[in-house]
Amino acid sequence: MTDLRRQLLRQMEAIRQRLDPKVLDRARWAAFGKVPYDRDEARQAVSLFLDSRDDGGVFRAKLEDALRKEGETLDLPAPSPPSADSGGPSGPHPLKPRRTGRIT
Repeated sequence: MTDLRRQLLRQMEAIRQRLDPKVLDRARWAAFGKVPYDRDEARQAVSLFLDSRDDGGVFRAKLEDALRKEGETLDLPAPSPPSADSGGPSGPHPLKPRRTGRIT
């Protein structure tokens, strides 16, 4: 091996040691054309989706039951109670009525 090649390999190794392991994993997946995802961000997205539903937690309970049957668990934080400032249908500002008929 030439000295330049050894020097380049040492530099590459030094860079790899300074990088976050998550970044390396994402780069490996991207090299194979796969899209990596962050579990924490996915968990947060599912939690926000379930919290935004207006069914009183029925869908969340169905999801938890289905996951239990498959042997998995839904390890999301407990649903937060809706606040009065949320601006939703039960918030201080009611929804605007929809217009019907022909508008000229």
